Amino acid sequence: MAGRTVITKNALINSTLTLVKYSEKYFLPTSETPHLPSLIRMAYRRLFRLKPFISNRKMVRTTYEEYLRYKFRNEDYETKRAIVVGDIPKAPLQEEIRNSVMFVVKAVSHLPETKESKFAIARDNTTCRQILKNILTMEYEKQSLMAKYQPPTKRKDTVAPYHIFRKEFIHMRQLNKSAQYRVVGEFDICTIYLNEMLRTRL
Repeated sequence: MAGRTVITKNALINSTLTLVKYSEKYFLPTSETPHLPSLIRMAYRRLFRLKPFISNRKMVRTTYEEYLRYKFRNEDYETKRAIVVGDIPKAPLQEEIRNSVMFVVKAVSHLPETKESKFAIARDNTTCRQILKNILTMEYEKQSLMAKYQPPTKRKDTVAPYHIFRKEFIHMRQLNKSAQYRVVGEFDICTIYLNEMLRTRL
């Protein structure tokens, strides 16, 4: 595909970039304030629409897809957050949702980082892309640990990775238990602090 440009009704595509002609379907509406359940559904759909722009690698896109499903369907974020910051007041959920969608939009948007081409915006997009890449890398490791886990036949007291990383967040509570707990736990703790600073829910 090198040297060629594919022109479709919705986009211009070459070997490295896609120029979307109609970007409205990737943004949350600003002219209305939908009820929270509607806003959550709208955000979920828009984040899923961004999947093709996340990466050219199927493995990364699949990790992103599974991460979205977990975040929207199963995650007990309030418990996870309380481990790190306690009961400190948080940003409204509507604001966190809007900021999170915009964060991912920035992460998949490209501007060359030159002084002549809106350097501050380009640098912001690059930073979002690097953060999202790191989050998905860690998410891939968690998903791999959960997929490979086979409970031992003799021991009944072993805690499964799903319970550790998804239900009780033991890796964030017991950082000194193992090197794995510390690496994954400290990453998740830093992500919570990042969310607090950006008013997001990544």
